[in-house]
Amino acid sequence: MNDKDSIDSIEKKIKEVADDNLDALEKTLNLIDAIDDETISDLQDTAKEMIDDCSKHELKKVLQLLIKIERK
Repeated sequence: MNDKDSIDSIEKKIKEVADDNLDALEKTLNLIDAIDDETISDLQDTAKEMIDDCSKHELKKVLQLLIKIERK
């Protein structure tokens, strides 16, 4: 296996793990009413990390959604 194949394999595995983490987060959100305060805090931290990774365009969408929620 050459270096490019190794890098591609590593990148594929990283994407799989990231997707698995997002799937787990999504499942957690389905149980939001049963989640304790500590887990809510962890979810807020996760959301902040995700926002930090957003592009300007993605950040704009997130903020627009939060503004709509805040206005309700």
